[in-house]
This record gives sequence, structure tokens and C-alpha cells, in this order.
Amino acid sequence: MKVTCMMIVAVLFLTAWTFVTADDSISALEDLFAKAHDKMENSEASPLNERDCRALGEYCGLPYVHNSRCCSQLCGFICVPESP
Repeated sequence: MKVTCMMIVAVLFLTAWTFVTADDSISALEDLFAKAHDKMENSEASPLNERDCRALGEYCGLPYVHNSRCCSQLCGFICVPESP
């Protein structure tokens, strides 16, 4: 019983200590999201915009739709153009 009470008091103390000594995390997250949004407005800031894809007629592997290896995302052992 005494050990349980001591554990509860210790957990409460450590929880309170964490909240008292923590930085203002809400404003820190807001700043982080604002910075991320500013970077995304500049399209050249994102390395995801540069795709390394294969041109039409190049080997792409197993045939399936939405193949990220092909710029057209259509693979039939070779990259094929999208149908209109």
C-alpha cells in the first residue's frame, strides 16, 4: 500500500514537473507549421517536385497502372503513353 502511494505521488510529481518546465509547445508548433507552409509556397523548395521517371518506350518492369517508374504512370513492360 505504501509503495503504491509513493509511486502515485512520484508519477504526479514528475508529470507536474514536466508541465512546469516544458516550453510553450503550442506556439512552437504554430511556428513550425508556418515555416513549412512558407517552404511549400516556393515550389522549388520541395525536392519531391523532381521526379526521376522513365520516358516512353523505356523498360519499366512488371505491367501495372500508376507505375511511378514511368512519367506517364502506365507500364506494359515498357512505358506507354496515356490514352486520351
